Amino acid sequence: MGGRGWYGGPIEIDFTLYAPMLNKALVGYLGGIFDTLDGSHGFTFTYLPVVYQDDCQIVSSNSRYLQCHETKYSLKISFLGVEG
Repeated sequence: MGGRGWYGGPIEIDFTLYAPMLNKALVGYLGGIFDTLDGSHGFTFTYLPVVYQDDCQIVSSNSRYLQCHETKYSLKISFLGVEG
């Protein structure tokens, strides 16, 4: 992977959902996003992490809903602190 890998430090995620109406709580969307960006792992392996190894690295998250005619979302991922 040319020195590239997943981040091992703390993460902050900012999520904004734009849609005509809110059909479920934003926390339901966040759970799916958190699980999608991490990897499956056991005691001796990590498989396909996208951004971070485990969603327990998320130390802060913000979510908001904005009414809009078009359904879309934005996601900002911030890498906090120094990885050690």
